[in-house]
Amino acid sequence: MNPPPEPVLLLHVGAMKTGTTYVQHLLQDNRRALEDAGWWVPEHKRVVQATRELLELEGVALGSGGGGGATLDGAPRWTALLDEARARTAEPGRRGAVLSMEFLSFMVPRGAALVRESATGLDLQVVLTVRDAVQALPSQWQSLTRNGQDVSWPDFVVGARSPRQRPPLPGARAFRRTQDVPRMLRTWGDVVPPERLAVVTVPRGPAASRDLLWTRLCGLLGVDPATTDATAFDNPQLGYGSCELMRLVNGAGLGDGGAPRPYRRVVRRLTRDHLLPLREQQTRPRVDEATAAFAVGLNARTLALVAERATLVGDPADLPVTVGAGHDLDAGDLPVAPPAVEVMRAAVALHDGALALCAEQGVDVPESLAAPLPDDVTAAVDRLAALLALPVSRPRDGRG
Repeated sequence: MNPPPEPVLLLHVGAMKTGTTYVQHLLQDNRRALEDAGWWVPEHKRVVQATRELLELEGVALGSGGGGGATLDGAPRWTALLDEARARTAEPGRRGAVLSMEFLSFMVPRGAALVRESATGLDLQVVLTVRDAVQALPSQWQSLTRNGQDVSWPDFVVGARSPRQRPPLPGARAFRRTQDVPRMLRTWGDVVPPERLAVVTVPRGPAASRDLLWTRLCGLLGVDPATTDATAFDNPQLGYGSCELMRLVNGAGLGDGGAPRPYRRVVRRLTRDHLLPLREQQTRPRVDEATAAFAVGLNARTLALVAERATLVGDPADLPVTVGAGHDLDAGDLPVAPPAVEVMRAAVALHDGALALCAEQGVDVPESLAAPLPDDVTAAVDRLAALLALPVSRPRDGRG
């Protein structure tokens, strides 16, 4: 008599900028419907905390050191999450558990092997969502900038095109971590067989086609998407001028220590309330001809590895392997900078927002920082960085 099949652990590991936030919102919004269909979906905050703990182990992810001696004993939140997944899926009528966290795409082989080890007793199935690299690269740069990085868009694409140059170019490390899909396929393909490594393509085209991504994921779960609520979740990007402004402010205000949490908290609020409304008045960062050639080559390498090591879910045309119609490019081998007028309009909007935030929080602003911004971008950025330091340094509870 054959033993009963192991319950499934469907692990969505990224990649970043492939609709992961959209998927995670829909998983949370449809927890009851998925539960009715036999799937346990834990609270996303808990998955994030457990994943961050796992990534802190030495030698499990890019940039985490090279020791390689880490064990699951150092990740109690992750092991507790997997223990609960086993308990929940052991109940009658259960099919499995679904976890989604794009930071798992940062894993090196040792990290993926630890995840495999943690899933003992579960049928581990890994899902990697992928997107046309021509579209994903500018989206990734914008996301990094909103989270405190100060690498320019041209420097980012040059680094992406030369990820193994030594010393590493600015942007190379971020590309390797977030958008080197062939690396991710090799890493996870070493711990699960091709029939348990699904590559789901993100549809190209109008925003309405985004629902197709959810439909494809529902297919992996054996769930009728009509039984779920796929109300669109909007996660818009900043315009090019606003993103360039934030890059400059990041560089002027953060120094070498990266973006501290209070800075990210203040900046995210101000960008949402005062820079996102400018989006339709601004241009978008575009790839240049040389980067487009690199990006479609990356698509081609991804598809070749999928054929060897994974199962494709979707349309290979979603990952074009030639530059053609639908790719709006800058000429040459570097992207064009945003218009200076866009950057200055964003600076004025951010200045107004920062002053309003200081007033709301009762923060005294020196007259020199409250005065209208100078017309020079560099001088305006320096003043904005000094102004933003006021609400950033203020304790959240209002004391001091």
